[in-house]
Amino acid sequence: MAPSGDNAVNARSSAALPANARLALGLGLCVSIAAVALAVGSKVPLIGAPLIAIAIGVMLTNGLREPLRIPTLRIGEVSKYALRGGIIVLGGSLNIGDIARTGWDSMPLLLVTIAVGLVCALGVGRLLGIDWRMRCLIGMGTTICGASAIAALAPVIRAKAEEIAYAVTVIFFFNMVAVFLFPVLGHLMGLSDAGFGLWAGTAVNDTSAVVAAGFAYSQPAGTAATIVKLTRTTLIIPLVIGFGLSMPWLDPDSTDKGASLGRRVYDAIPMFIVLFLAAAVLNTMGAFGSYAPLIQNIGRWVLVVALAAVGLQGHWRAFVGAGAKPLLLGFLTWFAVAGASLAIQSWTQAL
Repeated sequence: MAPSGDNAVNARSSAALPANARLALGLGLCVSIAAVALAVGSKVPLIGAPLIAIAIGVMLTNGLREPLRIPTLRIGEVSKYALRGGIIVLGGSLNIGDIARTGWDSMPLLLVTIAVGLVCALGVGRLLGIDWRMRCLIGMGTTICGASAIAALAPVIRAKAEEIAYAVTVIFFFNMVAVFLFPVLGHLMGLSDAGFGLWAGTAVNDTSAVVAAGFAYSQPAGTAATIVKLTRTTLIIPLVIGFGLSMPWLDPDSTDKGASLGRRVYDAIPMFIVLFLAAAVLNTMGAFGSYAPLIQNIGRWVLVVALAAVGLQGHWRAFVGAGAKPLLLGFLTWFAVAGASLAIQSWTQAL
């Protein structure tokens, strides 16, 4: 329905602004939401700023869409550039050498659990009738690192804002459950510190939740879980490229099924992933020195800005239309990853 009265005048006057001015206003709104989300998230870290930013954005766009002139503020561009920029900056906080030295032993288990999670997300999701983009986002977020992995994959598969917001919400719901449930289950099963650290590092989604669950169990378990999680984060690069290569088969409407391998490789490696890798290499070489932690914080802040923009593009009807099936898929995928991690550790007597 078209806006009327004062709302129509507001929308027309906002649309009459120069394009760059509208982009600046949209960016300012997203930055403001991100600032609030970060402040609230610091008080309730189990929920975290990313989910809070999405929630604020969704509430504003559904309650104050016309008064804030949101449709004219080029929010989609803010989301696109901030998602890519946040991933690039986060690359500058990764030290590939340290992760390779300390996390290499966990790599076989990581590869198996990631494979199990992706097969579950894509296969079971298809049986449930869930759209292929949502299946990919939930699979990536569950098996790698929550919102960051979803943000990295979303541009490659051309995910919609509502799909990104829903997937992040699903992942963070199970993050909260894991923080409380994993330490209790670990003690009931009598897991060693190393065993619990490996389990949490492979089966809990977001880095903050991994750290919280690990150190709630014990100091050594927290250290081990953090190392495993950082190792897992580096697998963003090959998985994003893998999804890009698979696009002709994942997307039922794709017209590129007959494209050459060279063309598919070129299309599968977006420039922001190349820059993410370059930033990680520079940090590994010591180019950023003591600024690496600051760079990591900046990267997380930019991603929160991006997720605020994602929330501003979300409509209640899209969430209602998605139904409960994505939530069920998130649970089944998470359960499959956690179960596979425990089963393999039990088989190899690593617990």
